[in-house]
Amino acid sequence: MLVRIDNLLAKGEKFLVVLLFTVLIGLIVFSIFARDVIGMPTYLASETSPALVLWLSLLGATLALKSGRHIRIELLLRFCPPAARHLAGIISALFGLLAMGTLAVAAVAFCTNEMAIFGGKGLLAVVFPIFFSLCAFRFLCAALACLSRLIDQDRGGNPNHKAALR
Repeated sequence: MLVRIDNLLAKGEKFLVVLLFTVLIGLIVFSIFARDVIGMPTYLASETSPALVLWLSLLGATLALKSGRHIRIELLLRFCPPAARHLAGIISALFGLLAMGTLAVAAVAFCTNEMAIFGGKGLLAVVFPIFFSLCAFRFLCAALACLSRLIDQDRGGNPNHKAALR
């Protein structure tokens, strides 16, 4: 069930990335048109573009985490037996879950503070609790997947059941 939720979230994230990227391009084109053709500078693009880039980069990072394309340092793990690799995966995923969960809680407080100070513009900071919550969820899924592979290997089953996790 968690895998289905994760896949559904990934589809929503991909849709949001495409939508935000389209809005960003449209905003920049409109800004150039308004400045060069009409002679009217627009501040909307210069104020909104950095927020859209931030949203795009953080959503891209969560998608990279889902597909396992995030930065990992596992030089020593290549020489370890599979059980040690799975155990290290569980430990690192639980650490990531703890770190991202803590940051998600802090991000909610930050977002509340931003909205109190900046009003509606502070709502753009909602990307941080969303990002950290999605990362925490992805680390939970990774920990459970490593645990499942470790259990399967101990039972003598098929340790390579990535197809079942997709």
